[in-house]
Amino acid sequence: MYYIKKLFKMIFSIYLIGTISFLLLELIPGDPAMAILGVESTPEDIAMMRETLGLNKGVLERYLSWGANLLSGNLGDSFKYGEPVSLLIKERLPLTLEVAIITVIMVVMVSVPLSFSIYRIRNKYVKKVINFLIGLCISLPSFWIGILSMFIFGVILRWFSIGYNRSFTSLLLPCIVIAIPNIGVFTSYMKNNLDKELREEYIKYLYTNGVKKFWLNIYILKNSIIPIIPLLGILIIDLITGVVIVEQIFSIPGIGRLMVTAVINRDLPLVQGIIFYTSAVLVIINFFIDIVYSLVDPRIRGER
Repeated sequence: MYYIKKLFKMIFSIYLIGTISFLLLELIPGDPAMAILGVESTPEDIAMMRETLGLNKGVLERYLSWGANLLSGNLGDSFKYGEPVSLLIKERLPLTLEVAIITVIMVVMVSVPLSFSIYRIRNKYVKKVINFLIGLCISLPSFWIGILSMFIFGVILRWFSIGYNRSFTSLLLPCIVIAIPNIGVFTSYMKNNLDKELREEYIKYLYTNGVKKFWLNIYILKNSIIPIIPLLGILIIDLITGVVIVEQIFSIPGIGRLMVTAVINRDLPLVQGIIFYTSAVLVIINFFIDIVYSLVDPRIRGER
């Protein structure tokens, strides 16, 4: 029953997001026909273009038409590129997802062992320095880290390529840039979980009954990672929706750059398609994160 409810919520969320995005874009000022033809176009040309694009129809008629096309997988053609919106998104979305996956792997592989190492440190002065560095990582904006790292590691040291050149190595520096603030967040959260878990009664019970320190650390680490799962979902969502600036800096032709271009050119079908596709992907990811979390911690199914 729990999974069925989640499935219905996911479907309803996708529908609601699509409807809201369509209505909000209708309220944006400006004329897509004029954006395509230019300010020097005649009223007759603008009227013909509006008719070609279907903008002369009412909002309700366009919404119903958009919904019917959506069910058949047709998101229309881009005003700017003249190509199917679904094709443009399918070309760009995999690259953004690749950046997100590499970044998540970096964050998990660094933050989990790092937080466990910090948890074992007993010197309070060393901990203060580490906490300061973690706070610094969290507070640094990605665009500033991106520009600085590009200058140092791309221009001066030449360890990485400055922009994207279709190779895996050209994605490493952008992923590191995105990962740094998130490593700070995850390490801080994980460290607090470890401290909290250490004070639990079952740990004291196991310790007094002679359980080896190695197994104690395994129990503490395992139970500290479980609350991280929802945060992992939030991180993935944040990465897919928030890489626009980094994609601009490193010239990565991902979904973020495509969205910026679509908004600037008032390309309504493309904007609607990007919002719908990315929202659908995020809702589905969130659905699977909830399922995994409920399997790892069965108490969640009972609470919800």
